[in-house]
Amino acid sequence: MVKLLVVDYQVDICDFVKSFFKDRGFEVFVAHDGKEALSVIESTGSDIVLLDMKMPVMDGMTTLKAMRTMDLDTKVIMVTAIEDTDLAEEAKHHGVVEYITKPLLLEQLERTVMTVAEQIKMAG
Repeated sequence: MVKLLVVDYQVDICDFVKSFFKDRGFEVFVAHDGKEALSVIESTGSDIVLLDMKMPVMDGMTTLKAMRTMDLDTKVIMVTAIEDTDLAEEAKHHGVVEYITKPLLLEQLERTVMTVAEQIKMAG
């Protein structure tokens, strides 16, 4: 079972995405800021992280950089309300596999996560 971590300060988004992907066979975890996300990643070994950029306590880019120091092969899908090509480039430099802008389009989100999950299953 693929482990998915949803990191977003908006509780309603986390709850919806968690329910949506649980129904599709994922084991889903939720964190509302970067510090909480790092803790969840350490304890669960998440395969895929949906990581929001703008969050309190620790933003997405800081969280991403911290994740990379943990030497994990976690696949990260960046989620942000801001279309920023510099941010997208920096995120890709740190190993982000996809970059999705809000508002989330459910079909795009599902397609992206399912594609990354399939790559993980094929590699493992």
